[in-house]
Formats: sequence, C-alpha cells, structure tokens
Amino acid sequence: LDDATVTTAEINYSDLATLGTTAASKVFTADANNLTKVSGAVLNTEDTLTDAATIVWNVINSPVAKVTLGASRTLAAPSGTTPAAGQFVSLLIIQDGTGSRTITWNAAYEFAADTAPTLTATANLGDLFTFRYNGAKWLEVGRNLALTLS
Repeated sequence: LDDATVTTAEINYSDLATLGTTAASKVFTADANNLTKVSGAVLNTEDTLTDAATIVWNVINSPVAKVTLGASRTLAAPSGTTPAAGQFVSLLIIQDGTGSRTITWNAAYEFAADTAPTLTATANLGDLFTFRYNGAKWLEVGRNLALTLS
C-alpha cells in the first residue's frame, strides 16, 4: 500500500452498509468448496455505445450495452483489457426512426452455423444479443429480435 491514502476503517469495509447503503452485510461469502455466493442482486449498468461507422464496444467497462444505429454500421471486435473465458456480455441494437439499418459483425463474434443474424428492419425496434467468451471468440448464446422498447 505504498503511497495509498486510506484509513483503517476504509480497509476494513466488510459490507455495503458501511459504505452508506442499506444492503445486508457480507454480500460476498465463500465456502470450502470454492463457491462464492452473492446474497443480493448484481447489476451491470447498461451503457450507451457511440454510434459511428465502426462501433467500438469495451466489454470490460460496458458488459451490458446498447447502441442506436443511425446508418448501416460495422461492429468492431470487443475491446477491453483481458476479457476472461466464461465472461457473458449483452448488446441491444436499436433501429433509429428510419429503420432498415444493418450491422456487419467482426469475425470475433460466432453465430450458429457461422451465419450472422439479420437485424430487425422496423424503425425503433431492438434486437438483443448475448455472448459468452471462450478465450478466443464471443459465442452467441441467445438473441431476442424485434423487441418493442417502450
């Protein structure tokens, strides 16, 4: 802890209640079987990606994300420092008010039968994709198409 500016109380935080929330203490526990338990919900806040000719998705900083397409786009390979095999991420792709936008998927994304999906063309609808990283590729594990979002 060289050059760290912390108090003993800060080092000893063992529950969220100490941090100013009303959550029960000892949210994380571990047992003799190497199982870590969470006694409350885990939330990955949905982040909004920047719409651009090539959409960049940092899956470490934004594992749950959405983007509204303003034109047909390319989705870059996921970025971020050291994704881990077994990591799950989700992406909501939304058609703008015009619709009929397409996405070209980077080869890092893997789909059933090596066939990338066709996005819903209807204006203002969304398509939700979930992926699991295997250490080399982002494997699609699920999709929900043509979602009404409001």
